[in-house]
Amino acid sequence: MCSLGRADNLGGEAELPMVSVVIPAYRGGRELVQLVERLLSDGYPRKEVVVAVDEPLPVVLEALEKLGCKLLVNNGRRGKVHALNEALKVTDGEILVFLDDDVAVEDEGFLRKIAEAMRSCDVADVKKVIVGRSLLAKLVYIEYVAVNFAGMLMARLSGYTVAFNGAAFAIRRRALESIGGFPATLTEDFDLGLRCFLHRLRYTFVDSTYVLNYPPASWREWYKQRKRWAVGVSDWLRRNYRVLLRAVGGMPHVLLPGLVLLLPSLVTFSITLILYNLTHFKAAALLLIGLSSLVSQLLPLATLVTLNIQLVYLLTALPLLVPLLVFTAWHVAAARRLSMRSEAHLYPVYLFFYQVLWLVILLAGLVRVLVLKRTDVEDWVV
Repeated sequence: MCSLGRADNLGGEAELPMVSVVIPAYRGGRELVQLVERLLSDGYPRKEVVVAVDEPLPVVLEALEKLGCKLLVNNGRRGKVHALNEALKVTDGEILVFLDDDVAVEDEGFLRKIAEAMRSCDVADVKKVIVGRSLLAKLVYIEYVAVNFAGMLMARLSGYTVAFNGAAFAIRRRALESIGGFPATLTEDFDLGLRCFLHRLRYTFVDSTYVLNYPPASWREWYKQRKRWAVGVSDWLRRNYRVLLRAVGGMPHVLLPGLVLLLPSLVTFSITLILYNLTHFKAAALLLIGLSSLVSQLLPLATLVTLNIQLVYLLTALPLLVPLLVFTAWHVAAARRLSMRSEAHLYPVYLFFYQVLWLVILLAGLVRVLVLKRTDVEDWVV
């Protein structure tokens, strides 16, 4: 098992591995240009930055050309996976760092810390910190504390992963080539993580550095993003459930706690369904979740009904208050371990509203994929 992704000294410049940073983009914007500027000014000596952009805005293309990074330009929209695989062909690095075009890097020594963390590993997830002070941003921040902690848990307890968030990660070139590059799926990062698991590639979580992630600008954008994620994750589960069940059987002490931490609403919703005799209310909720896969306008109503089932008993039901206290305490401890701030005062809103909404969207996505056999999503090219 490789050690958790803390920095170890690499030695002199002659010993430094070549690092290629790959950024896929669609059209691009100010954040992309700033990201490339920051990476090019990073003090790591053996690096290159490759940007693969579909339908770039003229002002963005002009700015990138002036910066001097490697550019791959498609005048049509070919999709993220195509951009990633094409960029891979023109990279020279031994270590490949993949970043979404809407993340930001502000930590000094970002590339060196990743290279140092990768000394004894094949693939590494990088800590992600959500920025913003809106209610939505704070709720997504709480969620990403869980995402980061689950990634760290897998690295510490097993040294392998079945999935990771593709907004920022690193992988050795030989490892990526050995598993065939990026698969053409909605969840290329999850599929890549599972391939890494099947090939027994050594995994670590890098918490010695981080990237900044911008949350969706509005609830409407968040909802659109999560519908796409729900369909992608559901399709990933449909295609890989046998492998995933074997993985759970092999390391239940890692995957089951990780799942609960990522989706604590599974616990609260299950308690509600099992303990309380609200037959008609429960049936209505399940029916609306199913119908939401056909008529997306029903998702708010399905969420409201599901939420009300929990709120009916919230003030008097100890079985729901106990997980609230447990998960809030866990959030505080996880945030401290990750050197992130705690938003414990918002955890009730996160658990009983945000998580319920996300769970309903996920369940609707499962119905859409498993029952209706539909994997199409709005405004996205694989």
